[in-house]
Amino acid sequence: MKKILLACLIASFFLVGCNRAPSQNSTETTESSLSHSTDSSTNTQTSALSSSDRSSNQSEFSTASSDTATSIEQPKIDSVSASEFGGYATFYFNGMNVPDSININTNTNQITFNANTNNEAVYNLTMQNMPVKTVRIFSANTNEIRTVKVSTMISIGDQLSGPVNTNNKSGALYLFHNKHGGLSLATPNYAGNVQEDETDIMIEVLQ
Repeated sequence: MKKILLACLIASFFLVGCNRAPSQNSTETTESSLSHSTDSSTNTQTSALSSSDRSSNQSEFSTASSDTATSIEQPKIDSVSASEFGGYATFYFNGMNVPDSININTNTNQITFNANTNNEAVYNLTMQNMPVKTVRIFSANTNEIRTVKVSTMISIGDQLSGPVNTNNKSGALYLFHNKHGGLSLATPNYAGNVQEDETDIMIEVLQ
């Protein structure tokens, strides 16, 4: 009888041990799976952060490059040389109480107001580059007021021929490049029909 009880006890211990082993294995498997999942999530987050950092750096670099390109495209000095227009260019006015035209001839160093009319007047001229100056102008065709930077000045000297008109010598003229790539001439506002706070505004004249 004792042998039978002993055999039963041994069998019971054996069964308990077998059940415990799979449970432990299952627990270890679950812990391993959780560890792997956590590591995978951490790696994914780290990779995402790294990609975000790279994207941010690329964006900053792109912005810096764009700013640099923009600053390069905007020249600080807009000088005009006589060779650009062959030393001879005529600019035509629109409106009342202004000249019909102004012709610049650097080959003879002469400037002509109202060429080929009864009011044609010829003067000596001096064309020279100067430090950049900001002027306000009435835009050609639209009369919109805008600001431009000029650095090529034309000074009017002694009169050589034609009727006397003091208005023609009321100030210096400036050559500059307009947004269409052509040349513009900024002249005094010969008409003078402006408010007191606009007396400095010049007229833009095109070829």
